[in-house]
Amino acid sequence: MDMYYLTLLCWLFIAPHDSVISKESGNGGNISTMTYGNMCCETDTLRVSQHDTTIFRSVENIVARPCSKPELVESYELIAPKDGVYYLIYNDKQQLVLEGKFSASFIYEGVTYKEGNFYNSKRYTYRKNGDLKAIYIQEDGRNKTAEFYDSKKQLTSIRYFNKESGDTEKIELYKKGKLKETRIYSSFSTYRTIKAYQ
Repeated sequence: MDMYYLTLLCWLFIAPHDSVISKESGNGGNISTMTYGNMCCETDTLRVSQHDTTIFRSVENIVARPCSKPELVESYELIAPKDGVYYLIYNDKQQLVLEGKFSASFIYEGVTYKEGNFYNSKRYTYRKNGDLKAIYIQEDGRNKTAEFYDSKKQLTSIRYFNKESGDTEKIELYKKGKLKETRIYSSFSTYRTIKAYQ
């Protein structure tokens, strides 16, 4: 199968069809069922808030970093996550903080991971003024990319990670939303630079 047909096949699986059904879930969230393409595949999408105590448990941890004071950090754990459901998780400011499909178990390169998690997900962070700061993308339970944005909401850089080692493979630097240069890493601090055509 050549690359064109493989790309077309992948697109058919992810391009949503017009059919979307919404309903209230029993535990406070909002569920949408989407039909993908012209096929009979459906996935539930659950919109939830981290501050809904029927869905999330608040956990406080003390994080100590070198050369800084210990910091109290609040995190949220799903109480009863639904296997195979695509979550859209919002904070108390109605900002999307995580989206992804929850999997009770996951197989990667023949190894089964039974700790339920969002193995394929996007995490969003924001500045104090509410503007988007970064998007962290995971694929197969590994870091894939990190996208960073400036105060004008323009893309400033994309960091690409090696899925096996977690090391940085390359960084694309942007100026006013346009690619300026690419740094390709051969080691932790050694890279070669490729300038973008203007």
